[in-house]
Order: sequence, then structure tokens, then C-alpha cells
Amino acid sequence: MRIINEELHQKTLEEIVCSLDKIENANIPSVSLSKREFCFQNVKSMQLQIESFKIHNGQVPCQFEFINKPDSDIEIELELFVNKTTATKLNSGEDKIEDILVLHLDRGKDYFLSVSGNYLPSCFGSPIHTLCYMREPILDLPFETVSELTLMPLQTEDDGSQLERPMEIPKELLMMEGLFQQPGLRSEFEHIRECMDTVMIDNLSASNHSVAEDLLLFLESLPEPVVCYSAYHNCLDCSGNYTASKQVISTLPTFHNNVFNYLMAFLQELLKNSAKNHLDENILASIFGSLLLQNPAYHQKPEMEEKKKVQEFIHQFLCNPL
Repeated sequence: MRIINEELHQKTLEEIVCSLDKIENANIPSVSLSKREFCFQNVKSMQLQIESFKIHNGQVPCQFEFINKPDSDIEIELELFVNKTTATKLNSGEDKIEDILVLHLDRGKDYFLSVSGNYLPSCFGSPIHTLCYMREPILDLPFETVSELTLMPLQTEDDGSQLERPMEIPKELLMMEGLFQQPGLRSEFEHIRECMDTVMIDNLSASNHSVAEDLLLFLESLPEPVVCYSAYHNCLDCSGNYTASKQVISTLPTFHNNVFNYLMAFLQELLKNSAKNHLDENILASIFGSLLLQNPAYHQKPEMEEKKKVQEFIHQFLCNPL
């Protein structure tokens, strides 16, 4: 008859468990990071910044995004890019460049990475009325002032302001073929943005195509489009009636009304030179329609009929005297 020695049985069991724990611990992935804190300096709207760090793998193959060889390095790049949807809240101070990233190892532990940075306010992502109230370049203003102006509610009543006499448009720009259709240079965009944010337009040195594309990017970045969200459905309802359409535009806040009329006057000047620049009303209505007139529910893709009415609304102002 066999008799189990409970004392030896328990001791053997503990030794087996201990041995298995050692094996398991020895097979847990482990890495070392060359850097855990990242601070992006002088972040600007629509300008990419990159910080990198290295992950050094231990003896156990580590599964990250792909299976890595033992005792090898992985270099990771963190990309920071402020786009049109994030610029406004950074300008107002409602959001900050602060976050904690969690690097998780499969079957292993988590590593925490600190990300921070300081943002330089920009015209891009600022409301129209905010820019009109500024008496100094946005980069010369204290951040608290920029924040207050950005958070200032849009005034719907007439504030008595008038559109200043527009500057003379260079003839070479009016006759430039492919304007608003040919992309500019990325490096020139950063220069143009810098000139706008410092109001040093005399230093502007960029191609006409870059300037034209930047105008489109600026209009796209506005948190409230030139034709205010509140007027969107009224515009669609009267898209076939020019008189009624002009009445809707006249009800816009003065700053928005001024900008809309200025843009239409500029586009009409382009059309006077259509023989050279090969632009027509349909092209310009298609390009500017979705920028000037946006559905308040912008996350919903507009139907084809809705797009057609938007273009028709802008088309009227291109074909008729303002």
C-alpha cells in the first residue's frame, strides 16, 4: 500500500510552482526606453514637429507592432501636427499640448511617456471677428489676450465697421493659369503663415499658387465659416433667387458680410481674366462653395443635391453685380 508523504508532497509542489514562476518571469518581455519625456517647442499651426526615441529590447522577443529580434533597437517617432480642428482650442487656451502616452507590451508591462509643448497662436484657426478686433499681430499679443478674443462670442448686430479699400490685385495674379487648382509648396506655406501672424506682408516671398492655396487653407480653418452656420439652410432655400440670396448675406454679422463681399469682388476680377487664367464661374463656385458655406452638422456628408445648391448659391454672386 502506497502512502503519500504530505510534507514531501507539499515541498515538491512548492518547488515546481517556484520553478514555473521563474520560467514565466524569464519569458516576460522587457524593454528600456532612451527617453520618456517629450517637450515640443514653439508649436505652430499646420507645421509638423517630430521627436524620436529608441526602444531597446531585452532577451525575450517583444511584440510591439511587429515581432522584433532579441537585443535590437526600435526607433519610434512621435509626430505632432496641429490641424484646423485643434488650432482654435489651442488659440483659446481651452486645450493644451499635454498628454500621457501608454506603450503597452504584449504579455508585458506598460511604459508611460509624457508629452508636452507650447503653442504659438496663429491666424489659422482664429475666428474672423477675433482677427478684426486685434490691433497688433497675433504673435505680439499676450496669450491671455488672444484667448479672450478667441472665446469672445460672435456679435450678430452691426458694429459699424466698414470694409477697408481693398489693395490693388497684381495683374500677374489675375492672369495666372491654374490658380486655386495647382498646389503650392509646403515650405512656402510656413513662410506665408509666418508673415500673416506677424503682419510682415512686405517680406512675403512665395509663388502665386502657394498664396492661393493658403487662402483656401485659411478659409477651411475658420471655426465659423464666412457664411455663418446659422444662415446655411436659408442660403440653400434661396439658392435660385439672387435677390433673396443677397438679403440673407446682408443679415450676416458685419465682419462676415465684409469678407464675403470682398471675396466675391476678388473672384469676379479673376473671371474678367478668364481668357488667360482659364477659370469660370462653375470652377470657382465648386472650389469656394464648400469653404464659404458649410453644414452645421459638418460631420455628416452632404447629399449631392445639397452640394449642388451650395454651388448654385455662390454661382449667383459670381455672375451678378454685388
